[in-house]
Amino acid sequence: MLTLSLRDRDRLSVLRQVDAKLISARRGAEVLGLSARQLRRLRRRFEKDGDEAVIHGSRGRTPNNAKPAPVRARALERAGEAVFIDFGPTLLAEHLSRDPEIGPLRADTLRRWLIAAGRWEVRGRGRRHRKARPRREAFGELIQWDSSDHAWFEDRYPGRFVLIKMIDDATNRLLMARFVPTDTGAANRQLLIDYLRCYGRPVAFYVDQAGHFGQRSRSIGRIPKEEREAQLTRSIIRCGLEAVNVQLILAHSPQAKGRVERDFGTSQDRLVKEMRVAGICSIEEGNRFLEDVYLPYWNERFAVRPAHPGDVHRRLPKSADLERLFADTVTRTITADFTIRYKNQRLQISKAQARGIQPGQHLVVERRLDGSTRFRWQNRYLDLDPVANLPKQPPRNTAPARTRAKPTSSKTAHPTPATPKPRPSPPRPGPDHPWRKNGALWTNTRAAIAARRASELKPTPL
Repeated sequence: MLTLSLRDRDRLSVLRQVDAKLISARRGAEVLGLSARQLRRLRRRFEKDGDEAVIHGSRGRTPNNAKPAPVRARALERAGEAVFIDFGPTLLAEHLSRDPEIGPLRADTLRRWLIAAGRWEVRGRGRRHRKARPRREAFGELIQWDSSDHAWFEDRYPGRFVLIKMIDDATNRLLMARFVPTDTGAANRQLLIDYLRCYGRPVAFYVDQAGHFGQRSRSIGRIPKEEREAQLTRSIIRCGLEAVNVQLILAHSPQAKGRVERDFGTSQDRLVKEMRVAGICSIEEGNRFLEDVYLPYWNERFAVRPAHPGDVHRRLPKSADLERLFADTVTRTITADFTIRYKNQRLQISKAQARGIQPGQHLVVERRLDGSTRFRWQNRYLDLDPVANLPKQPPRNTAPARTRAKPTSSKTAHPTPATPKPRPSPPRPGPDHPWRKNGALWTNTRAAIAARRASELKPTPL
């Protein structure tokens, strides 16, 4: 049976458009991220094999040049010898290649083996040279997505609110804009769902490194931070976009997505004044104003013509459940009595729904954007009934550290908490202290020291 991934179906859709001459071969290669030569080979396979052409020929096969498992085990064993303790992969590969049981060994192959075995860590690269980036050529290739915190309603509705915008890179069209109280992950996910339902799937989104999009984190270790390899965190938005084959690009700096940043500079002047003239005094009125007035005005005034007139948005798969893909999820373990614990409650799985479920397995709790909570085991949703509320556990110790009671013997029925000891006062100088003059304590210590020295240097009478 022919099975195609979402990436393969996207390739097949572009190939059919090229075959029907709806778009040029060069344009199809740019949309797929291939060279013209690769696309020609793919088209020849498409004419010969049909839809199977988009499936890679090596899928499920072991590479012909793969090293046997005994060779890999022998290389890792030799690499652990004391004489090679501080060898890098390049020099180590040269020495191991002299072993007749290993044979010729490339440094890249050995490096991958060492990384997989946890014996080598990848070092991060230095800062790269950057240059101005031209606009993308077609509508839907790259969507710049950002938010701005500002006093949008001035003193008519006091406070700072957030405006989230989605702008097409090729045409500078303002596709989505919405006022929200705070820049949360839920607000951004809801705007993303509305965008996908309205326009379909773009090729990529271009965002900053906010927590709800994902960040580049570096592992903790003894290696200097600049030498550690950065890893992308798995955010809800990233996982959901990967499920529908949409790329999420994180910008390294605000200057990298300068177009949407400059648009916010314009909006903080123009939009604020337009809403002042219209008398907008709330978030709801502001969102209606954006949808009915400001978006059409912006696109008519500031949109540009793209280099290619086509639209590369792709339709959503029929099986894509956006509410599920972008829901906040937590996992719970199924106990022996087929219950789970969630929000201080025990929830029971009925016998009719327990088919195939075993204790110890995990159940996914989906907290969706509409406020509902769904319980999913694998691809099946369950209806759970509450059994009993669990009592809240009080904190183990609420007493301050200095007033904490000492453990008492079992003979004491009611132990009394220990009281803090009063701080002792500093000792008071005696009557013969050198800083005293005529029985009174000098407040100026420098003058007292000078007087003492003068009395010591004064000659005694004969």
